[in-house]
Amino acid sequence: MPLNVENAAEKADRDRVGSIDVFRGLTMFLMLFVNDMNDPDLGHVSGVPVWMEHAPGNVDAMTFVDVIMPAFLFSVGLCIPLAFQKRLQQGGSIPKAVLHVLIRSLGLIIIGLGMVNTYRFHPSAMPISPGLWELLFFVSAILVWNRYPKRDGRTPALFMGLRFLGVLMLLALAVIYRGTDGDGVTWMRTSWWGILTVIGMAYFVVSLAYLFLHRDHAAMVGVVALLTVLNIAERTGALPFLEPIRPYFSTGGILGGLGSITAAGAVAGMLFMSDWKTRPARERIRWLLGFALALFVAGILLRPPYGISKLAETPAWCLLSSAICVAVFAFLYWLVDLKGRSAWARFAMPAGRQPLLAYFMPHLFYSLLLVLGIDFLQEHLNAGYVGITRSLVLALLLIGLVKLLSKAGVNLRL
Repeated sequence: MPLNVENAAEKADRDRVGSIDVFRGLTMFLMLFVNDMNDPDLGHVSGVPVWMEHAPGNVDAMTFVDVIMPAFLFSVGLCIPLAFQKRLQQGGSIPKAVLHVLIRSLGLIIIGLGMVNTYRFHPSAMPISPGLWELLFFVSAILVWNRYPKRDGRTPALFMGLRFLGVLMLLALAVIYRGTDGDGVTWMRTSWWGILTVIGMAYFVVSLAYLFLHRDHAAMVGVVALLTVLNIAERTGALPFLEPIRPYFSTGGILGGLGSITAAGAVAGMLFMSDWKTRPARERIRWLLGFALALFVAGILLRPPYGISKLAETPAWCLLSSAICVAVFAFLYWLVDLKGRSAWARFAMPAGRQPLLAYFMPHLFYSLLLVLGIDFLQEHLNAGYVGITRSLVLALLLIGLVKLLSKAGVNLRL
């Protein structure tokens, strides 16, 4: 999700699809790059070409930047079938799998809601600086959700103590948090749900659908269609009982629209299940390209009524983004798994193996700069192509730090 809940299962099986790691690594690299350019609370670069920014919410258009979050969601879905196949083959039950889904979804939602509130600090009402609060929040999250080594099947007391310390720190940070809503002082609340939160929700919905539909491929294609219908239905007012919660939570946009992208990833991932292993690789590629074409046509047909908009999570944007992700994944499967050409993507692999840690890195980096009082990047190298180059280099450096932290024992997976 969620970011990497499926990675351990893939590693246990060397038949895993290398293109999944490459797809996920490239997605994380691009996310680090464009977030540094476009997120005002991170690096932010002025004078960036329009095609390197998110399309405005009132414009019927999308840029490549608008496809990166869907690629994140798609990669979550890609890994769901392989992970649960391994879990069930090792003797796991459906109830245990459901509990697994619930725990990991809640973890993402908790982290996501904490991250959302870092955008609305009330500095004068806080007992510590916003930069220190944010730094401690991410350090605490790493302590809680790090996968510590085990001995004799048990986690040593030291590591359990570190996890408990992380929980206490998160509780303390929640208690002292103060935010702003206009001129007032508030506690934690949602202003928007945040990427990790919506990924947790989409993961929950699609995983349960996958498990309770008995891992049926055709049924999961139907889930993509059903979630798209849910997205449309809320917009047409066909679900009046959802109107009271719509100002706070878009069931159609979040569960329907974003969920449909994750479900599309699960459909693609199911092509690498055990019952597909005897089929020729070219059949997988044909299926993926046909699926991408169907999603693309559906997106074009649904463009007139709602337009293409990431901010509004319109059906056309969701379907077109899914089509692009499926087509790119089909190409990567051909290039990486069939042709064996993966060395070119080695730079991104640490982020592909630990996407949640990679997602944390810019927040850790910039909050540390705030604590140290270093504002060089806010005042220099922050405009035009010089700033773009800086964001590119920083994304590569942060992936390098992910690799170093991984070697040091940080194994952040929900």
